[in-house]
Amino acid sequence: MHLALAAIGKVVGSGLGTAASTAAGTASAAGGIGSTALTVLQGLSAGIGILGQIGSANAAARASEDAAVQADLEAGQEKVDATNQQTQMKRELMRILGANEVATANAGIDISAGIGQQANASAKREAQTNLSVSRNDQEFRSALYRLRANGLRRKADSQRTAGLLSAVGTGLDYGISLYQRG
Repeated sequence: MHLALAAIGKVVGSGLGTAASTAAGTASAAGGIGSTALTVLQGLSAGIGILGQIGSANAAARASEDAAVQADLEAGQEKVDATNQQTQMKRELMRILGANEVATANAGIDISAGIGQQANASAKREAQTNLSVSRNDQEFRSALYRLRANGLRRKADSQRTAGLLSAVGTGLDYGISLYQRG
């Protein structure tokens, strides 16, 4: 009887060992599947992060480029405004010269010499100075707008480059974490 019990114990013991071994293998396989799923999710997350970084950089760059276009338009508008102002100044000069000629003629003074000529020459010098100042101011303001536009374009390029480098860094971080996991 002892012999029978020992035989039964051996059969049951080996069955339990096989069951335990099968359970450990199943758990190991489940752990492998879980690790693979985790790797896939991390890869997906890294990919989405990379796309987000590139998209964000492109959006910021487009905003900078739009601001650059706006600055270019302002430079053009500045030129138009200055041209209009200079035209008004020239009209005013013509009005003053005409008024001077009428006043000197009414006073019986020769327009081509003396006081009449001096008054016209003085009005022309003042108008020329004002036109020159206006032109210089317009050129300066236009140059500032163009400088701003160029700076914004460089900023857009830098934003794109920074976004790409950040995305590459995210990809490298993911690759390093995979390598370290083994």
